[in-house]
Amino acid sequence: MAFCTITSKACLILVSLVFWAAAAGLFFIGGWVYNTYHHYNELTTANLTLIPASIILAAGVFMFILGICGCIAACKENKILLAVLFTVLLIILCAEVTAAGLAYGFREDVRKAVNDGLDDALQKYKGTMKDQMDYVQKELKCCGVKNATDWSSSKGWNNTKFVPDSCCIMKNCTEDDRKPLSKKIYQQGCYDELNSIFAKNLGYISGVSVSFAVLQILGMICSCILFCRSKEVRYEVLGGPNSGLRV
Repeated sequence: MAFCTITSKACLILVSLVFWAAAAGLFFIGGWVYNTYHHYNELTTANLTLIPASIILAAGVFMFILGICGCIAACKENKILLAVLFTVLLIILCAEVTAAGLAYGFREDVRKAVNDGLDDALQKYKGTMKDQMDYVQKELKCCGVKNATDWSSSKGWNNTKFVPDSCCIMKNCTEDDRKPLSKKIYQQGCYDELNSIFAKNLGYISGVSVSFAVLQILGMICSCILFCRSKEVRYEVLGGPNSGLRV
């Protein structure tokens, strides 16, 4: 049993140190999702991706704190800290499973938000909408929603026989270059490209949440073992050189 205690203690300390790396990973993924949304927030209302991202950012904060608490709890074998560690790990585990579930469940809503946002920007091609649509077409190397011919039905784009300059593969396009079927413009629609970005972000959230769940379960098991073993009290047997254990 002593070997089991030592092993659990060492394992909990190791897991606690890994928690800091896990927290950094959660911060990175959450920040990446927020940064990606910031680039396209005027164009699409796919803010549902921010809900699971916010959950894993909060989980990252708690995991960083737990890394410290876990090391102290393992070294001191403090029952209160071990109980708190187990409880908070369970809460974070539930939160991450929820984040993974939301990320998976929001896929259809995000697809619709991306499609509606792009279509709205194409029809209202003025001011902020124009700037955002031009940015997306240049950045993602795409044109229109489904393809370049979408511009022929745009109410905000007056010159419907041609596409905007942001669709051009090379700079300084002529009008002939900007015809919808020209080989000098991007033919791929922006919907597939932009939806792929948000879908990947949701996939990252799901993957990270599930991966770190295994680590947290290991931490919970180690904290349980140490909590149960901490009930044992050492005593010295009267009249004998050896000591024993009393539960």
